[in-house]
Amino acid sequence: MANLDILRAVSEASQGDDPVLRPGIVRFQLELKNASKATELRSKIATHLQSDRFSLAPLDSLLPAFYVLQFPGVARTIAPDRLFSIADDLVEALDLVSCTPDIGSTLYAEPDARALRGNAPESVALDAFCWSQAPAPGDVHWSVKAVRAPEAWAISAKKGKDVIVAQPDTGVANHPDLDTEALRFDLASDIIGGDRDPTDPLDPTFANPGHGTATGSVVVSRAGGGMVGSAPAASLVPIRCTTDVKIFDGTPVAAAILHAVKVKADIITMSLGGIYSRSISAAIGKAVDAGVIVMAAAGNCVGFVVYPASDDRVIGVAGVDVNDKPWRGTSAGPSVTISAPAENVYVARRTPVDGGVGIVSGGQGTSFAVATTAGVAALWIAHFGRGKIRAEAKRRGVSVQELFRSTLTATARRPTRWNSWLYGAGIVNAEALLRLSLSKIPKTSEAPIAPESVPDAPASMAVSQVFAEAQRNGNGKLDWARFGAEASFLAADAWRRGDARRSVLLESPARPIPSPRLSVVAPAVLRRSFRDADAAPHLLSPMPPGTLRRQTVAMIAPMQPGQESTLESARASLSGTGMRDLQDLVERALAQIEADSGTTLEASAARRDVLNKTESVVRALVEGGEAALSLEGRIVVESIIRLKGRPAFKINNGVISTAQAEVTDWAANLFAAESYLPDLCATVGRIDLDGEHIGTAFLAAPGLVVTNRHVAEAIADVVRSAGGADRWFMRDNVSINFDDRGRGNEKRFKVREIVTAGAAHVGESVDFAHLDMAILDVETENATCKLPKPIGLTMEPTEAQRKQDIAVIGYPARPDLAALNDPSGKETPETIGRRLAMIFGLDYGRKYFSPGIIDQPAGTIQGDGRDWIITHDATTLAGSSGSGVARFSDGLPILGLHFAGRVMTGNYAHSLAAVKQSAVLAASVTKRLNWM
Repeated sequence: MANLDILRAVSEASQGDDPVLRPGIVRFQLELKNASKATELRSKIATHLQSDRFSLAPLDSLLPAFYVLQFPGVARTIAPDRLFSIADDLVEALDLVSCTPDIGSTLYAEPDARALRGNAPESVALDAFCWSQAPAPGDVHWSVKAVRAPEAWAISAKKGKDVIVAQPDTGVANHPDLDTEALRFDLASDIIGGDRDPTDPLDPTFANPGHGTATGSVVVSRAGGGMVGSAPAASLVPIRCTTDVKIFDGTPVAAAILHAVKVKADIITMSLGGIYSRSISAAIGKAVDAGVIVMAAAGNCVGFVVYPASDDRVIGVAGVDVNDKPWRGTSAGPSVTISAPAENVYVARRTPVDGGVGIVSGGQGTSFAVATTAGVAALWIAHFGRGKIRAEAKRRGVSVQELFRSTLTATARRPTRWNSWLYGAGIVNAEALLRLSLSKIPKTSEAPIAPESVPDAPASMAVSQVFAEAQRNGNGKLDWARFGAEASFLAADAWRRGDARRSVLLESPARPIPSPRLSVVAPAVLRRSFRDADAAPHLLSPMPPGTLRRQTVAMIAPMQPGQESTLESARASLSGTGMRDLQDLVERALAQIEADSGTTLEASAARRDVLNKTESVVRALVEGGEAALSLEGRIVVESIIRLKGRPAFKINNGVISTAQAEVTDWAANLFAAESYLPDLCATVGRIDLDGEHIGTAFLAAPGLVVTNRHVAEAIADVVRSAGGADRWFMRDNVSINFDDRGRGNEKRFKVREIVTAGAAHVGESVDFAHLDMAILDVETENATCKLPKPIGLTMEPTEAQRKQDIAVIGYPARPDLAALNDPSGKETPETIGRRLAMIFGLDYGRKYFSPGIIDQPAGTIQGDGRDWIITHDATTLAGSSGSGVARFSDGLPILGLHFAGRVMTGNYAHSLAAVKQSAVLAASVTKRLNWM
């Protein structure tokens, strides 16, 4: 069984029996049917794994049915869907209620990462729809005033005194506005470090260093500093349980909640979120039963309320701005209880690069909304007294949680035109909260029922329904205890691929596959989520830095033969007769596309629009630059570039349309290379997983194809051994198809194994120090034909060290919006990708030939210590990952390996000769390639 084979390899690589819940390792939560049989568990696992190299320990004495199976020292490099499939096999093998892997679920974006560690890739990508550009208010205390905290302090001078607020987060660091007297280090814990010191190490390699300091300050910062928390006399118990609040593992978070219960916390505030978790759900139950108020951030930048805020028993907090309007990044939905300030909330800031000097600055995110609300809860408990509150809850037969929820919603401040279905009862009002006596608190009202036509209901409601079914154990038609975590992961992933601006939040570049048993029993609501994702990109490439800038004017200006294309000469050309020549060229090119690609009325209108606007848009570009263009103007400019300067030609039977080539800047090069083109194109194939497009590869030796490591990570699961070597486990039905359209099976060959790959996991963003390259072994013949002859590879490094004309041959996939980031920094709507596809009649997933130039040769790119990166400006999309970069010379030899890019900016590739020289890949493999 493939899954157990992978887990056995993990066990072989495991290092010792360490029960500490360290981040980023392979780990599973096991839920037993009968806790009394836990003594048999270790021997059963050892039998199935044929090894005892693993750690098995109870999660906590408060939850005797939950055990933690983990493999110390083994980094979690296995894809989430494979981990879920392994987990489900363990349910069968060990007769469990559930088994849930810690997958690092990327649901909860953290836009405040820009302040915590600079412009993190996710922050840059999310700016357009998540980050507010509004300046922070001049009053550093505006957020506590917005929830009427000063008025509450006037009512009760206790200001939260003697109330214990527990905070599972990244820990805390020294800061003058987070007074150590406010911190209960005697009750604190470091769940992921295995000791009681909750100090945040401010490690720059972590995603959210300083996050716990910022959120903690919003609760308990004392008066007299640069800011003040909503409960300036309360006590905070920091519990370090994560390094990344938007990618949390359920197991240490559950342990943190249980720790808070044990130290008798009054309030638990969680500025984190992810997929549904059985252990977190059980821990929340223990906390609520113990009289603790539990609240969580609704989520950022994802459109639906994340778990645990989506749990009916938890107080979910959404975010508003200084004008009482919903913050643009807030999650929303019927599971939100209340809202509080989330935009430009002043916080105590610590970062890895601050030299040890903390500052106070504005932050964004529902992290701060829930922290503010936790402080208000502390004011309430301090004012009425813990004993009286619990007595009142007992008299009514409800939990303290429900009593506080009733008070919170009954006293909320409700702005004009407030949508209570999405944003809860209103905005937190501490003054009214303290004025409402315990005896007059109304009963909890049900969440408002949404009419069928709520005008601003989020498109992600199908995801919210899956989360709700998981938490409530559904309607009995599906074993939600067993499949709830996986179902919520799959639903969220499907939605994020459909709303591709959130592609930065995806765990895997390829769309995940449901575990075999869930595939059979998936309920209608989950299948609906899958259908919603069918039209979305199934493949995403790593996010490159947004630093490339094209000389747009020079790329579109007609130039005379022999004339050097410079910015000055291009402007001169477009100011003279060049404008007329450009319009003639655009008209001929559009007419040719119309003839070759067929048309619809809508596509014809879009093409006419480009033609009609060419002159006005180009003149605006020449005078004001790209930043001065409107959205329509940017689409027109990009269309002109693709029509003449950086086209993408469809390959049919190894040739391109001569008529289309004639109206571009590339006619001379293309006609000179015409005789070599069929041989080159024949060596380029499309990598498929179960028929779905994963990437591109090219034949570089008999039986060996070259592609990207991030493509390899999508078609195989990797386990790193104790010695540092990778063991790859191929998925089923992986093939390479050399057909121009990527269809049929005549030219399809099985991919047998990953022969070698760059040593480092690629992940979601480009790192110039890492090699994004893999070499795959493929069968040499199928039932109908043999592999084509391999293409030659340039082995002279100096060829990549000069600017020159090149071409990329690959299979572009449907683009996601993250790939369509506008270089001017303006908001990027879906319109760009849709309109470009309409204008060009793009046929995704088939073979294209895209000419361009090397604009930054190897050895000229900052941060490239190995001189193995080049940039080029050929037109590529996500499915082009693994494409060869060919030189325009005899034979069209392959110079580089394309691995990442941004539409409307530029692309990155590895110099293959530099890779060979680096010896990162074994010489025994690279010497087999067809060097020339």
